[in-house]
Amino acid sequence: MLRRRIVPPPFALPAALGLAFGALMASPAASRQDAPKAPSRPPAPTEARVQAAARQFDLIWQYYKQNRVELFEVYWWSRLLLESRSALAPDAREAACDEHLQHMKDLEALVARIRRLGFGRSSDVGASQYYRIEAECWLAEARPK
Repeated sequence: MLRRRIVPPPFALPAALGLAFGALMASPAASRQDAPKAPSRPPAPTEARVQAAARQFDLIWQYYKQNRVELFEVYWWSRLLLESRSALAPDAREAACDEHLQHMKDLEALVARIRRLGFGRSSDVGASQYYRIEAECWLAEARPK
């Protein structure tokens, strides 16, 4: 037994798409272009990201003081916290950069104390200085001109 395949005419698909698009454009939602928008509130995942980064930074900071992690991990989690806080709102960048700078100053001071006692790596001194200077540059860029 032969099966026949039903093929729509070549103009059927574009016509159907045109009708669907026209119906969407004529809907009331599409015509309300100047309707007031709800206040911009960051989505829950963004807030959760900030909380997770803050918890992890605090944990890594404690671990660094116990000589359980490397200097770079402290820098990295502070930077992730900076990026997370900056994503909350456009005007949050300056405060986030200021917090990151404070973390880097604390880190640099701790590295200097550890080296004065004769422990730690000498390369950590230069790295912590670089991280602080980088944070100062980011804060200067974030400040309004």
